[in-house]
Amino acid sequence: MAPPLSFPGPATHPDKSPNAGRLMNTLIPVTHELPAHPAPAFRPIEPERMHLRQLFGILLQRAKLGLGVAGLVFLLVLGAFALKTPTYSAVGSVVIDPKTAQLTSTERQSAGLPPDTSAVDTQVEILRSQALYEDVVRREKLYNDPEYNPRQGPGMFGMTPAKPPIANPSPQLVSQVAETLKNRTWVRRAGLTYVVQVGSSSTSPQKSARITNAIMATYMDRQLDDKIAAVTRANSELGKSLEQMRREAEQAEARVQQYKNANGLFSTEGQTMAEQEVSVLNQQLAIARAEAAEKAARVAAAQAQLRNGNMGSDVGAALGSETIKEMRKREAELSVKLAQLRTDFTDEYPEVKRTESQLRDIRAQIQAEINRIMSSLRADAQAAAGRVGSLSGSRGAAQGGIAQNNSAMVGLLPLQQRADAAKAIYEAYLQRAKEVAAAGSLQQADARVNSPAAIPTQPSSPNMKLGAALAVLAGLIAAAAAMLMAEFWDKHLRSRVDVERELGVAFAGVLPDFRSIKPKGLRGPQAQPAEYLVSHPFSGFAEAFRNLRAFLMVSSRGDDSKLIAITSAVPREGKSLTSFCLARTLALSGSSVVLVDCDLRQRGATKLAGPKEVGLVEVVQDDVPLSEALVHDPKSNMFILPAAGKSIPYDLFSNPKTDEVLKDLAERFDYVILDAPPILGVADARILAAKADRVLYLVQWNKTPLRAAQSAIDILQECGANVAGALLTKVNVKGQARYGYGDSSDYYGYFKNYYIAAA
Repeated sequence: MAPPLSFPGPATHPDKSPNAGRLMNTLIPVTHELPAHPAPAFRPIEPERMHLRQLFGILLQRAKLGLGVAGLVFLLVLGAFALKTPTYSAVGSVVIDPKTAQLTSTERQSAGLPPDTSAVDTQVEILRSQALYEDVVRREKLYNDPEYNPRQGPGMFGMTPAKPPIANPSPQLVSQVAETLKNRTWVRRAGLTYVVQVGSSSTSPQKSARITNAIMATYMDRQLDDKIAAVTRANSELGKSLEQMRREAEQAEARVQQYKNANGLFSTEGQTMAEQEVSVLNQQLAIARAEAAEKAARVAAAQAQLRNGNMGSDVGAALGSETIKEMRKREAELSVKLAQLRTDFTDEYPEVKRTESQLRDIRAQIQAEINRIMSSLRADAQAAAGRVGSLSGSRGAAQGGIAQNNSAMVGLLPLQQRADAAKAIYEAYLQRAKEVAAAGSLQQADARVNSPAAIPTQPSSPNMKLGAALAVLAGLIAAAAAMLMAEFWDKHLRSRVDVERELGVAFAGVLPDFRSIKPKGLRGPQAQPAEYLVSHPFSGFAEAFRNLRAFLMVSSRGDDSKLIAITSAVPREGKSLTSFCLARTLALSGSSVVLVDCDLRQRGATKLAGPKEVGLVEVVQDDVPLSEALVHDPKSNMFILPAAGKSIPYDLFSNPKTDEVLKDLAERFDYVILDAPPILGVADARILAAKADRVLYLVQWNKTPLRAAQSAIDILQECGANVAGALLTKVNVKGQARYGYGDSSDYYGYFKNYYIAAA
């Protein structure tokens, strides 16, 4: 057995003992520590709303889960699309004319009219009708096709043979198959045009094109059949009435002729002889009166022009005379010549006189010609007036015969009206019968195939591009749901706010996960957290434990707060490493510290210190002196009381000897750190928590379930333990910064260079 080590005697303060010269706290001396005041009761804070940065941090932390779920859902959705039976869609189109074509009509049809929406929509609904699809089913015998009538296909996964073809399908079967066909067919109008697109889907490209063309052909055949049936009915109805109307028209016309013969109403072209004579005389009289009035008006106009003093120069007849035109031309030439001579010579000049004489002669000739014309106009007017009188006398004589015919026409008029009416009705029916007869051979459908359906070359379903897009969308949704569900299904503690709000205890600090802050390239023994703490006392990792030491000093209630138990709710939350590093930090700052490994099952602190033969169990049960059990840590000057041996005693911490050992340690050391087991699984932790002056409660960051952490706090309170605070351990500083809670670890990046520079 190794020789016993010497360890400090009872711990005293410098101002109360002559041992004031021993090594003390080099940062905050014991004599200058803050006075102990009763700590105020902790009051939980109100829950705060999650902001966008926290949500983004959750997504980043759960990225692996999200990627896994997204990949799985993506493959499942894409696989479902890929395993679907390929279907092919053939599309054709028909052009519908909403106006019925009249091939026998000679009237020109108007063009460029806007589509008749109601008429085209009606035809679209006919293309969607159940009766049309039933005709297609019968036409193509689709009731024998297993694709549309699955009962015709082989059953029991192809083990039973297909059924024989159906010769006379029942109306119910045809209706069912037509419904299946209708569900695989679509009809839609192209905007506001006359074009209607028809499409059908099938597992066979040839079948889809054949059925689409059959739908369009059946639609046009049904239209043509309906028109021919209507023409046939019209012919039958017209034929029954036409013969009777013909006989009635002939009888009425015979009665008219008999009446005319009896009353001497002979006529040609619908008029009697007297009427024709008077009509001719009236026409001649009207013409004669017009000519007389015209000629009298010419005479009056000419006389009025003569009275105006123009000497007849503007008389209409004179203006049309070629002779006067020549004289006027000669007169104008002489006038021009005279005007030129007078500008150069006097009035006595011989040439001037001769020109004046010629001008007077030509004007006299013009006046004589005008007088002759006026005399001719008066003679024509008198002759026209005489002819009017003669025609008036002849007409008076002819009108006497009309009076006799008029008295006989009174009885002829109703007979003629009845005959005309009967004839008109007969002719109308006869014309309609001709049109109907012609229409019977010229009927055509109100639509034509604009584009027949072609055999598709590629399947329309499954659409792998759409499937990939849906798979990506489903994967993203599933990933987001999985990440959020995993996050909120079992809530974890991540921040000071979480600790204080959910646990209702003070927040003791944050201990970073050494792997998240370890410098790159660090190898060997110094890569261990406890060794790194000593070799890099100014690193961020060491600073976290100094912050914890400061928390313990501030929260101390006096000299009796030496026993500090460190526990957690569940195992593997960093109790032993935290206890070991905290003890070293306290020892490095000048305090006398002993670390007692009270976790008799796991013995984490003992493993960090190295294997020993005697420890706490031997001291309590075998009365081994403390000097033989304590292990000195030369790197920090602390002592460790390990949990040595192989046996685990029953209810060691209820033994009064254990209380004596802890009291002895408290008298000799400034701090006694108890590395206690988890509170939920081991009863020893409850006993130690009740014995300790203060309890540090560890919660692993983003790992310990909230309910477990709360249950452990409830147990500690039931035990009467003084929970000094809760500590977040194994904090991934990068992950914590993503959440954006505002804790000290969020700003680790700001102090990273500061820590390295001071190391």
